[in-house]
Amino acid sequence: MKSLQHQLSVMLGLSVVLVFLLFWWLSITTIHKVTEDYVLTRLSHDSDAIVKNLHLKDDRWFLDNENLEPIYSQANSGHYFVVKVAEQTFRSLSLNQYPLFLPKLKGDEPNELVYETLGPLMEQGQEVKMPKLLVYASKKIKNNQTITLYVAEDHSPIQESLNRFDWLFGTFALVTLVILYLLQKWVLQRTFKQLTPLERQLKELEFTHQLNIDQNQYPKEVASLIEALRYALNQAGKQLKTSRQSNANLSHALKTPLNLAFQILEQIQLDSSKENLKRVEKQVQEQLSKIYQLIERELRKARIASDAPLLNRFDFETDFQELVLTLKQLNQNKAIQVEINFSKLPGLVIEKEDGFELFGNLLDNSYKWAKSNIVISSELNANVLSLIVEDDGPGVTDDDLNSIQARGFRADETTPGHGIGLSIVKDLVEAYSGEIEFSHSNLGGLKIKLDFKTH
Repeated sequence: MKSLQHQLSVMLGLSVVLVFLLFWWLSITTIHKVTEDYVLTRLSHDSDAIVKNLHLKDDRWFLDNENLEPIYSQANSGHYFVVKVAEQTFRSLSLNQYPLFLPKLKGDEPNELVYETLGPLMEQGQEVKMPKLLVYASKKIKNNQTITLYVAEDHSPIQESLNRFDWLFGTFALVTLVILYLLQKWVLQRTFKQLTPLERQLKELEFTHQLNIDQNQYPKEVASLIEALRYALNQAGKQLKTSRQSNANLSHALKTPLNLAFQILEQIQLDSSKENLKRVEKQVQEQLSKIYQLIERELRKARIASDAPLLNRFDFETDFQELVLTLKQLNQNKAIQVEINFSKLPGLVIEKEDGFELFGNLLDNSYKWAKSNIVISSELNANVLSLIVEDDGPGVTDDDLNSIQARGFRADETTPGHGIGLSIVKDLVEAYSGEIEFSHSNLGGLKIKLDFKTH
C-alpha cells in the first residue's frame, strides 16, 4: 500500500518545482527583454541625433561629427554607426575602418531591423577579444531622400552582468526550492504525527469496544472520519443491543406456548379418549403456530439487522413506482389517486426486500382506508429526511393514535386484516435507526411520518 505522506510529498514537491521553473523562466525572460529594449531605445535616440546632424548642401551630404556624442569619435569605444545616403557612406571614427556587417533593409519605406554581429577587437586588461554588438538598423526620410542608419553598441558587459544574475537567481531559486521542500516534508511529518494517538486508540478499540476520541483535537478532515466511525460503531451497538433484546424477548415469548404444550401432553397421559385427543391436537397446533410466528418475526428482524442494505438497495425511482402500480392493480375496485411529491432521496439506503415490505404495508394501509386520494411526500431538514404518507380516509381518534402501531390492533374490526401491518412498519423503521410518528392528516385521514438520518 502506498504511503499517503509519500504521495503528498511527491505531488507537492513537483508542484513547487513547476512553479519555481515557471517563475524563473518568466523572471529571466522579462529582465533580458527589458534590458534589450532599454539598449534599443538608446540606439534609436542616437540614430535620431545622427540624422539631425546630417545636412544636405550643394547636392552633397555632410555629417557634423562635432555635435555627436564624443564616444563615437573614440577608436574601439564599443559605440559605432554607419550612415548610407545616396551614394555616400559615413562611418563613425570609433569603427577605425572595421568592416561592420551591414545587411540590406528591404524597400525604400521607413523600417527597422535588430540583429547581433561581431565588432572590432578590443583590449580588456591583458585580454583581446572580439565583442558582440547589438545593431539597430533603420531607414528614415530626410529632404525626400532615404537614409539608412546602422547604430551599434557593445552589449557584452550587459550580457555578462545578466549571465551572472541568471546564475545567482538560479542558485537562489534552487536553494529556496530545497528549503521549501524540506519545510513541506517537515510539516507533513508533523501533521501525520498528530494521527499517532488516533491509531493507538483504534487499536485499543478491539479490547475496549469504545471510541473515546475527542474529534476537536484533530483536523476537520479527520474529525469527519472519526464522526462517521463513531456513528458506525453506535449503529453496530444498537444492532447488537437489539439482537440481544430480541433473543430475550423470543425466549420469554416461547416460554408460555411451551409450558402450555407440556401441560397438554400431561393431559394426554391422564385422559387419552378420542374426544380429548382431537381437542389436544387443536391446542397443540395453535401453540405451534404461535411459536412459528414468533420465530418468523425474530428471523425477519435478524435479517434486517444484517449488512443486506449494502448488497441490494431499494430504488425509489423504479421500485417505488412499481410498488404503487402493483397496489393500484390490487385495488382496481377503488378509484384512488396517488400523488407522489418527492424527488431523488439523498443518503437513504434501504435493502430492497425491506423497502417493499415497509412501503408496501404503508400504502396497503392507506389504500384500505382512503376514499379517493393518497399523498406521498418528502422533507429534508438538516440531516433528517422525512417520508410522509397521508390519506383522506376516516382517520382515527386521539386515543387510537397511541395504540395504532401495536401488533394486532385494529381500528375497525369489520375491515379485513390481521392488524400487524403498521407494527411491521415500526419494526423496520427502528431497524434502520429511524422514527415513526402518527398524526391527523389535513386530508381528513391518517398521517404517517417516517424520519431517517441521512449520514
